[in-house]
Amino acid sequence: MADDLSQYKDLYLQTSREYLQSLNTALLKLEKAPTDGEAIEEIFRSAHTLKSQSSAMGYINTGYLCHTIEDVFYEIKQGNISVDPQLADQLFSAFDALTRSVDRIDKEGLEADLLGQIDTLKKISGVKTEGAGKSIRQETKPSTTSETTTEIKAIPVKVTQLDEMLNILEEMVVARLGKQYEQLDKLVDSMHYQLMKARAVPVKMVLDHFPRAVRDLAKAENKEIELEIIGAELELDRSIVDRLDEPLIHIIRNAVSHGIQKAGKITITAKSEKDCGVIEVADNGTGIDWAAVAKKAGVETTDQGALTKLLFSGISTSEQVTQVSGRGVGLSVVKKTVEGFGGSVEVFSTEGKGTTFVLKLPLTMAIIKSLLVGVGENRYVIAASSIDRIVKIASRDIKKTADIEAFILEEKEIPLVWLSQKFGEGNVNGTSKITIVVCQIDGEPLGLVVDKVFDTKDMIIKPVPKILKKNISFSGVTNLGDGQSALVINPRGLL
Repeated sequence: MADDLSQYKDLYLQTSREYLQSLNTALLKLEKAPTDGEAIEEIFRSAHTLKSQSSAMGYINTGYLCHTIEDVFYEIKQGNISVDPQLADQLFSAFDALTRSVDRIDKEGLEADLLGQIDTLKKISGVKTEGAGKSIRQETKPSTTSETTTEIKAIPVKVTQLDEMLNILEEMVVARLGKQYEQLDKLVDSMHYQLMKARAVPVKMVLDHFPRAVRDLAKAENKEIELEIIGAELELDRSIVDRLDEPLIHIIRNAVSHGIQKAGKITITAKSEKDCGVIEVADNGTGIDWAAVAKKAGVETTDQGALTKLLFSGISTSEQVTQVSGRGVGLSVVKKTVEGFGGSVEVFSTEGKGTTFVLKLPLTMAIIKSLLVGVGENRYVIAASSIDRIVKIASRDIKKTADIEAFILEEKEIPLVWLSQKFGEGNVNGTSKITIVVCQIDGEPLGLVVDKVFDTKDMIIKPVPKILKKNISFSGVTNLGDGQSALVINPRGLL
């Protein structure tokens, strides 16, 4: 690629991926309705524009394959060929090859070898495409295709957001010059808020390719499976969206292979609840065979909570390993990945009535309304979204059952964790009143005994340092603004 074109590479990569998504989405529609004129026109237009952009950037083979696809759909528009299963499969393969080429351009600056894909597509379709230049055709029907490039659909940051941040920055300069420190603090908070808004992206960015994934997985197992996506406009921090693909594809594989027998439906629903985003993946299949899970694990329990933990531990009930599933690592990966960015995963299933996986995710990785507490000589942070209430009880009201301490709240026994003992902070002060932060974990209460409770405010949360990565008692770290840091407690990890 010429040096004077290198400045356009990022824009080329961004728009290329948008066109590739359009190609896949339109072909999925066309596979179900081979005469869908709108889908045919969308593929023709996207292939034409991607051809032109690739050729202009010097990626000749990528442009050549796009040109071949364009010619195939010209013939389809003219009614000379139709989209049969063999051609559809080859087109999907061509789209995958284009994706690999764009990925290689991104990483290495070189396009992939696409000549084999081009020759196969030409052989199956009968088109005579040569190179990445303009096609010379004899029009037999009016063409509605514009030769202009498609409007760019998105940019990384909206111009209005940049304008807002620039305005805040100007006010910050004025406040600093005037030593208006209270106003400066407010402006810093506003700037951080705008930056976090800029980082938020719709989950559509990861969900858009699942219709194609479900189509391929279902075909591999000779099943008929419909996919419905609801709420794809939900926005999450881009660092979460970037990592959602792996856990979701494992859950979808599980639904295709284990849940749905011959035909059925998978529904992905994205929504917000309180201080978290929720993604549910539900299928209307046969549900989880809990007896089979117990048998595979070599236990006799019928407790669904215990069996759910076993299900996420890495066991598989599949009788054989296939390309889709059966290796027993998928759900353990789901749990590890989701909890890795401060989320949680639950599964609800009734045999014969389907299965639903529920992923609860932080709306932002950086700003969380949190409670600051004191334990011994140190301070810790607890996410406000997990807190049910704060209570004080007399030390005499604590009861011991076996090795567990608990207290009664509204006729319910709540187990206790003494953070001073857990974190090696020494004994809680000898007062007769005990302060307890009651948290809700997957619908079950847990009492955290602390020495002091300070205030609740929005805090910037960062990942824990490497030395604490394996300590599941903590999910992050925050700067308290006085030069000191505080670890963010993960109540689920304390269990």
